[in-house]
Amino acid sequence: MEPKNIEQLLKNAKFKHLSEETLVSYRDSQLDELGLALADAHLELCVICEQRLDFLKEEAEALQSYEVTEEDRVSIREIVRKLEPQTKATDYIQTEIQRLRSHIENLLVAWITPFSQPVRRGASHGDVIWRYQSKDGLLRAWAVLEQKSASLIVHFSSPELAWEGARIRFRLGPFSKEVTLQREEDSGVAARIEIPARQRARNMADISIEVV
Repeated sequence: MEPKNIEQLLKNAKFKHLSEETLVSYRDSQLDELGLALADAHLELCVICEQRLDFLKEEAEALQSYEVTEEDRVSIREIVRKLEPQTKATDYIQTEIQRLRSHIENLLVAWITPFSQPVRRGASHGDVIWRYQSKDGLLRAWAVLEQKSASLIVHFSSPELAWEGARIRFRLGPFSKEVTLQREEDSGVAARIEIPARQRARNMADISIEVV
């Protein structure tokens, strides 16, 4: 590096505070020759960084001299013990959400396949126009064309209580709504979505269902 460039770096170093990383490297004698010169140039004029360096030195000395007592070990084990159930609970919830998502993906295929075909005629109000049940029986769904209001009502049902509280975002054409799977006594969980007649999709295959 040219002498003029080094001189400019030294001037700049006098006015810019040193980073925590630089101070730690200075304390541990890990700076190269140029880095050391820049740090020295700044520390000669900056009381703030000098105090920060003193603090880092005291901190390192305290850590070196500190001995972990049996009381410390007991406290650490207690903290870990309290954290473990939370971690396991989080992992369990994520696993159940993934299971539900997998079932919803299969449900979507079962919905889109028939509704991608030419419109079927003959369905009257009050009819179940679509029905689904997973192979393992953990997810059932059906759609009913309401007799009085001509609304389309989609039902979800499952005996899997672990899915209680799961949020489902349902979209069919322009209609969109979020519902929660709620417990029905001890028989399982269920949710119900009512799509008003004026918002019913012309293209029934234009659907998306997400677990959120």
